[in-house]
Amino acid sequence: MTTKKLALLSDLHLDVNQFDATYEHILIQTLREQNITDVHLAGDMSNDFETLSKPFLARLSQDFAVSYNLGNHDMLGMAESDITADDFQLRAIGQRKLLSFAGWYDYSFCPEINLEQHLRTKNTFWFDRKIMRDADDITITNRILAKLDTVLTDMTPADKASLIIAMHFVPEHSFVMTHPKFVKFNAFLGSNKFHSLFVKHGIRDVVFGHNHRSYDQVIDGVHYQAKPLGYKREWQLVSDYFKAYPAYQSLNSYNLHKRYNLVKKTKEFDAYLLTHFPEEVKKSLVVFEV
Repeated sequence: MTTKKLALLSDLHLDVNQFDATYEHILIQTLREQNITDVHLAGDMSNDFETLSKPFLARLSQDFAVSYNLGNHDMLGMAESDITADDFQLRAIGQRKLLSFAGWYDYSFCPEINLEQHLRTKNTFWFDRKIMRDADDITITNRILAKLDTVLTDMTPADKASLIIAMHFVPEHSFVMTHPKFVKFNAFLGSNKFHSLFVKHGIRDVVFGHNHRSYDQVIDGVHYQAKPLGYKREWQLVSDYFKAYPAYQSLNSYNLHKRYNLVKKTKEFDAYLLTHFPEEVKKSLVVFEV
């Protein structure tokens, strides 16, 4: 039997990253060179699912078997029925199965702040204020958790033992932000209740995104991996660029984002990113041989 090779990616943000045909070609070529047969996008493909993400998925499907789950950015402009229709897809890949869903959040990662403050922060600063869901965040999260528990309960022990779960939101509190400036935003990252269900059902492999940070850690027997691509200004390539061109080191050196803004429209910088983009792609893949 031919071995399949599954790659999971998240947080491509095609629009914000100005992910044009050249970047797309490099992505596809890099996946081919890694002998990837199956691709799963674990959310935040773009802010425009119909116009940008769906055509992108269709083009990707010409080379790979493709599946996806939504992230919060993908949900912009969607009806609740469209959001839930994409949840809890179960896909057989080789000798394993992939269960995918978006997840959501219940503010429990930031218990020191009260509900009124959470809502004020969300409605002032957080992207999800633009998403029209049909219930409050805690109710939505509890609905998703109940569905997840049901789906996993209905699986055989053998299927659960070999299951890979892909989701967008953060499933365990070890992966929240620690900088004092951003702690209040942990409320909108996810819920530790997902982890509790994974432990209850003996799930071994979970891949997520959303936080734009990379993790590879086993907690209570659950192997968590996250390698989101994230926004271009966050790429390792940006740091590498400033190391390769020391002339930029003295420019607002205390703030990488400010230095990024100084160079992001230069031809020299664009050429560097395109040349080295395969490295960023490979760093952003979670790969399973299945």
